[in-house]
Order: sequence, then structure tokens, then C-alpha cells
Amino acid sequence: MIWLTWRQFRVQAWVIAALVAAVVATLLVAAPGMFGLYRDTGLAACTGACESASVAFAKQVDNGGLFGAYLVGSAVLLLLPALIGVFWGAPLVARELESGTHRLVWNQTVSRGRWLTVKLAGIGAVAILASGLLSLVVTWFSVPIDRAGDFGRVTPLLFSSRGVVPMGYALLAFVGGLAIGMLTRRLVVAMALTLVFVVVTQLAAPFGFREHLVTPTSSSSAFEAGRIQSLWIDPENRITIQLESPAHSSWVLSNVTVGPDGKEYHGPVDGTKCGRAGGPDECHAWLAQQGLVSKIDYIPAEGFWALQWRELGVLLVTTGLLSAFCLWWIRRRVS
Repeated sequence: MIWLTWRQFRVQAWVIAALVAAVVATLLVAAPGMFGLYRDTGLAACTGACESASVAFAKQVDNGGLFGAYLVGSAVLLLLPALIGVFWGAPLVARELESGTHRLVWNQTVSRGRWLTVKLAGIGAVAILASGLLSLVVTWFSVPIDRAGDFGRVTPLLFSSRGVVPMGYALLAFVGGLAIGMLTRRLVVAMALTLVFVVVTQLAAPFGFREHLVTPTSSSSAFEAGRIQSLWIDPENRITIQLESPAHSSWVLSNVTVGPDGKEYHGPVDGTKCGRAGGPDECHAWLAQQGLVSKIDYIPAEGFWALQWRELGVLLVTTGLLSAFCLWWIRRRVS
């Protein structure tokens, strides 16, 4: 069974292996330049206020090809679960059922349950290995950029392309594609639905359950003009204010500015101080007299690994349930 699985799977495996090897090689070649800048700009040794070192590092990285290598590595890591689900998972059973070859395969000495178990274990292990290796290199290569950038690795934009979570998404995509192919029995339909499944699962985490996996930190502070992140005044003279998070590179869950009544503050503002009649300094000074308080709920950068391991646990449990369903379905419902 192991030999047969490899014979049927080797083309897809070599394609993904070549892609992963190419990205890893690119990052390893670019790494000396990346970590050289990290050291030479003083960002690596910085322990206090590092804004100037971060700006210098970011400027030099943007001017070279290093940032391009970083983007390629992160993009491929985010794309990998879709490739594994569509080209490894979806065809595994759907192709057999659509072509009718499952009647020959499952009437041999190997039971259909054992056949599927070997496929799940063998190909699933390769999916974990490929995504794990690529994630290890991308996470290591991205350390300087994560430290210097405005977006930390705990934010939704980057979280799924770091740490151990990519392995969970790759495995879930593979088993999810297998289940979809088993239910639809049509290869092209299964591949299309698997792509939708992968996109939905990757979007469901940051906009669904992820923020509930750890306890967020709450901050309440008086209005400070120097911390204004965004300020918007609409045509009806209503204002919306958001201040910067007190923790650099954190994932902000909620950011509101409230008035003395404890409700979110929207004005109305004094048109002679804010808007066309007044300048920014006058507006900021006027706002400082309104007794405003900034309330921010956020997950700090230090919560990255706790969030990673807990989300991986959710993904593995989901994958385990899907695997059990596939084993039950192939024994009881597929004929």
C-alpha cells in the first residue's frame, strides 16, 4: 500500500517539493543580506526606543530585493494549503469514484478502510512536512521585518504565514478536499469546492474564533493628540477618532474613543475649531478639553505563540473529526 500510494502520488509530491525548495533556496540566498541590514542598522541590538533604527532598516529593505523575497515566501505559504487541498485532497477519492476504478481497488485484499488510512497518514505527513519546512524558513527570515514593521506577526494579515499554524491549515485543506471529493464524486466539482473551503477556513479564523482563543488586554487612557491614528469628520459634523494601540505590533480588536457619558464619542464638533475653519492644532486642543477617553482591546505581540498553539489545536481537532467522517463514509456509504 505504501508503494502504491507513492506511485500514484509522486507527481503531485514532486511539484510541491520543487516549489517549496525554490522558495526556501531564495530565502536562504537572501538571508545574509537581510540579517546584515538587521545588524548594521542597529535594530538587532536595540532594546529601547527603536523607531529610528526601524525606519532605517525598513527603507533599506524596501530599496533592495529583500522585501520581494519576503513577500514571495509569505504568499506561497498562504497559497500552499489551497494547492494541497485542490491537487492532493480533492482527487484522491473523487478520481477513483468518477472513473469507476474504485471497484477494482477496493475488491483486492486491502480493505477500503485500510486503503484510506494509509493515504491519510502518508500524504498527510508529507503535507505537514512541506508546510512545516517552509513555515520554519519564512518565520526565521521574517524576524527582522516583523520587528521593524507596523504590522506584527500576531495580526490577521501575517498570522497564518508564521509559526506552526500553516501545518494545521495544510492538513485541514488536504482532509477537507478528500471529504469533498468523496461526497461529490466529481473531480472538477471537488477541486472547485475545495478551493472555496480553504479560502473560507482561512478567513473564518481571524474573523471568527481566533480572538476568543486568548484573553485580550484592555487599555483605557485619556485622549492624547500625539497618539491619533485616524480622525474623520463627516459632512454632518460628526467625528470618529481612533488612537494608536499602547502596544507596538499588536492585534487591535476594538478601538473606540468615548465621551464623559461613557458612550462612543461622535461630537458634534465645534466648527470654528475643527474642520475648514480651524487647523489641526486648534482641533486637537479643543478635543483635549472634552474629557475623552480611548478604550482599546488588543492582543499583544507576546501572545503570538499561545495563539499559534491553540489555533493549531482547533485545526487538528477539526481535521481529526473530518478524517473519522471520511473513514466512516467510505466504509458505509461509498459503493
